[in-house]
Amino acid sequence: MASEPKIPKRSSEHVSQDLEFITIPGDALDRTPKTLDSVSEKGVGTAPSPNAAPQKPMARGSWSLALVTLSLALGTFLIALDTTIVGIAIPTITTQFHSLDDIAWYGSAYLITLTALQPSFGRIYKLYSVKNTYLACVAVFEVGSIICASAPRSAVFIVGRAIAGCGAAGLFQGALNIITNTVPLQKRPQYMGIVISVFGISACVGPVLGGAFTQGVSWRWCFWVNVPIGAFTFFLVLIFLKHKEDKPHPGTILEQMKQLDPIGAATIIAAVCCLFLALQWGGHSKPWKSATIIGLFIGFGMLFFFFCFAQYKMGENATTPLRVLRQRSILFGALFLFSSAMSAYVYGYYLPIYFQSIKGSSPTKSGLQFMALALPQIFALILAGALTTKWGHYVPYMIVGTAINVVGSGFLITLDTDTPTLKWAAYMVVTGIGTGIGVNLPYTAVQVVLPEIDIPLGNAISQFAYQLGASIGLAVGQTLFLNQLTSELSKRTSLVSPAAVIAAGASDLQRLAPTPELLRILLESYASAIRHALIFALAVVCLAFAFTFGMEHRNVKTAAEKGIVEGTNVQTREEA
Repeated sequence: MASEPKIPKRSSEHVSQDLEFITIPGDALDRTPKTLDSVSEKGVGTAPSPNAAPQKPMARGSWSLALVTLSLALGTFLIALDTTIVGIAIPTITTQFHSLDDIAWYGSAYLITLTALQPSFGRIYKLYSVKNTYLACVAVFEVGSIICASAPRSAVFIVGRAIAGCGAAGLFQGALNIITNTVPLQKRPQYMGIVISVFGISACVGPVLGGAFTQGVSWRWCFWVNVPIGAFTFFLVLIFLKHKEDKPHPGTILEQMKQLDPIGAATIIAAVCCLFLALQWGGHSKPWKSATIIGLFIGFGMLFFFFCFAQYKMGENATTPLRVLRQRSILFGALFLFSSAMSAYVYGYYLPIYFQSIKGSSPTKSGLQFMALALPQIFALILAGALTTKWGHYVPYMIVGTAINVVGSGFLITLDTDTPTLKWAAYMVVTGIGTGIGVNLPYTAVQVVLPEIDIPLGNAISQFAYQLGASIGLAVGQTLFLNQLTSELSKRTSLVSPAAVIAAGASDLQRLAPTPELLRILLESYASAIRHALIFALAVVCLAFAFTFGMEHRNVKTAAEKGIVEGTNVQTREEA
């Protein structure tokens, strides 16, 4: 096997470090990050010399730290909220635009760009200013939201969704990279936990806000709400992060194009488009066995193979250098996130359907009921980050958290029409705790096992795996749900067609059932279909549990104290 390419030493005047907190009188946090440039011939970083200033903890209670963390959480909240709030509004949007045939594009236009651009943003954040790139992503997301909010027809709305996805693709990665460049290694898990926890918050408030806006004002406010949040985020980052351009000049236009790997970027975007269209259309607008769906899957396979070949040939200029992906914790962390995302999105989609169909809840009430999973998840996520910061170990928490998730997921597959509130709430609490403990920690592994110059690439791989898993999980879950629902209804009644039940939606089953007996059959069929989707979620959680054993057992605290991160430079924080 050929040896991996070595990362060359960087002089102190070419340190890849863009951001620092702006000084605020009275409680200043003015830190100039330094970089150890102590790499042996074997590429292994050495400890700081005895004369070097010790790494000092970040000042607590600093207004600048609080405001920057708030801005990153708000930027991440934009992505998470857009995913959860729009589903409630889509039926009303299709009615206003008379565009039922376009309904699949309302979700896929956003998800395609959001997922496909993840690898490219890894390169962009590595080569260019983290702060400027993040601000550009906020601006692009805002433009897309404004287009959606003011769209006069369906085609314009779809374009706005695609543009919003382009901006969203860089927001979460940007938050992780800003944390990397401003927070000491030991404290990063805690801050990443705070930022990632907003995904759980959005799962609670998204459906509630979506229902309130759609029913009380207009569906357009589901997108107008992004504008003030995005503007506030933009100005917090602009004002409270002082920009210092220390990255080496990227070179000529041709050199920059080569470093951005346009062939690899175009190939993976095309591959993701083929996969998403196949998953969106398959079993709905077109049969799975149709030539179109088969052709899209074949196209995805060929393009993905070409992408892998191009990455091998491009070497260090690849969108995803193979030496990064060959790192064990990066590979297994990505597989863990891929599996975890499949289960998380199945829960986020089908548990509200359970409440609306079986329990008769409104969309707003089902959002409140989902808090039984989301709130423990938020608490566990923040707690896991704090414990990792204090003790340094993170893989044991991944193992324990995923094991708890397996137990909770096993309980959830027992849900039926008669499950009392105490039981389903307890099952969701256990599942939420397990999910929250583990979901943040693969991003922590990226911080520990990679040199800081490669952390944007590691973040991109991790987030691409998560988004891809989410999309595939929803498609598989929906296929299992619809197939089982159709099968159950066909066997148990001829009074109503499966197509009519599917078209009616989860919240309108009573209208189709003139008798209590028929309503019971419909509810039991729905419960059986939901159970099949939840069994799939249990299976992929078990898969995620297996992937935790592929992670390397590292210690964040030890790595931070020694100034060593996987044999290369690691930046330490010292007071100027």
